[in-house]
Amino acid sequence: MKKTTPVECYISSFVHPQMEPYLEANGFARGMILFAIPGYGVLFKCRAQGKSVDLEFGAFFSLLRFIKKSLGKEKIKAVHIHSSNPQFVFALANSSPEVSKNTERKKMLAQNMKDFQITVSYTAPMNNKTLVPPTEYPSTPEGQAPPIKPDIKKETGSEFRPIQKGIHL
Repeated sequence: MKKTTPVECYISSFVHPQMEPYLEANGFARGMILFAIPGYGVLFKCRAQGKSVDLEFGAFFSLLRFIKKSLGKEKIKAVHIHSSNPQFVFALANSSPEVSKNTERKKMLAQNMKDFQITVSYTAPMNNKTLVPPTEYPSTPEGQAPPIKPDIKKETGSEFRPIQKGIHL
């Protein structure tokens, strides 16, 4: 992909109104943050706790951090982010209290604006790639090599990682 062509990205979040009793008893978060970069075959999901707009900002900043850290060699400078949360879209477009009164969020946004040309638009939920089952689109687009190469040194050993209950936003 060209450096100047914006990478199409999708974010979403939701809070489960009900939860499986086992998960609830063990303190798992009710919310979920998601982001997708279909051009690179990336779909990310993580449990999180927070209000709807906070979860959407969590997905937004997680996406940008992933692009910096894992796709750094791609030299991505422009991203077009699709969200199905109108409150989030208007918060970024109009510098609403969700951004202007939250100094940490404002600082993170300013830092990311230095690294990327960011555009955000509303997308209907039925067109949001994070809300579509992963079987609906290929993991890596046809004819494109995956940009993330596994580290063989890390993959040769085994390690135990306990299940994470989610993050708090």
